[in-house]
Amino acid sequence: MPNTLAHIGVQGLLNRAVKPGIDPKLVCLGCLLPDIPWIFQRVLMEFLPGSDPYTIRLYCIAQASFFVTLMLCGALAFLTHTPRAVFLILGVNVLLHLVLDGLQTKWANGVHLFAPLSWDLWNVGLFWPESLPTYIMTGGGLLYIGWQWRKGISQPLPISPLSPFKVAISASLLILYFALPFVLLEGPRNANNHFVRTLEETEARPGRPLELDRPSYVKTPSGDMIGLFNGEQISTTQEILDHSATVSIRGRFVTPTQLDVLEFHEHSTWFRDTGSYLGILLLLGMWLGAFMKQGILPYPHKSENPSN
Repeated sequence: MPNTLAHIGVQGLLNRAVKPGIDPKLVCLGCLLPDIPWIFQRVLMEFLPGSDPYTIRLYCIAQASFFVTLMLCGALAFLTHTPRAVFLILGVNVLLHLVLDGLQTKWANGVHLFAPLSWDLWNVGLFWPESLPTYIMTGGGLLYIGWQWRKGISQPLPISPLSPFKVAISASLLILYFALPFVLLEGPRNANNHFVRTLEETEARPGRPLELDRPSYVKTPSGDMIGLFNGEQISTTQEILDHSATVSIRGRFVTPTQLDVLEFHEHSTWFRDTGSYLGILLLLGMWLGAFMKQGILPYPHKSENPSN
């Protein structure tokens, strides 16, 4: 996927062109929502190392689909004084986010626009993350946030007084957002999304194709290794680089633990990670600034030292 700043750049400018008065806080929030499952996945894999990596991956695939993410949009929209308008803004930006993700080259990856009716991954593959279009979109994200920063902080928060009805609807949609992926796990598994089924069926691996999105390629004294999302290390039949790196790979299993690499692409991790972290921080800063501007959160003040 493009980094968060790249999404904000493209989607922010598109929203601004269609509706100049739109709240940039909501636009930026909609840019982030489809990535929340993948942020949680990183946290879970880091702090719960004993958890089942296949179930977590399938859960995140299902939760990141357009249909399930709309449940989160609805849960947030019902907390505002204009639920329909807010749901439309968030939903449109979730859709734009997924379409933009599908335009980028991501082996073994893609987006689900029609799940649960279809679990086929949609990916056009027009450009890699390390390419001119991504750099332009990322720069556009910085320009958009700089341009709309004051407006985002000053524009009134859409939060409304919470009636029992609104809270009940919002809570129900939030429960669906977290519960539905458990019901839908078999969809992405049967479709072999992210080659999960191939990796699960260890003994049946030889001869099967495998694609990997951004695994680690590590040089070791005993040979070159590829780190999989399940925590497993598999070896390669040949040296593809003279240094460790993050790569995307297409290959075929020779044995259950050895891969013949047929095609690869080396990634630059710092640009994508920096663009995402900076975009998320600026998004949070805009919302926190709006809360403080409207007196919901206090401004930080320096404490004065008492005079002696």
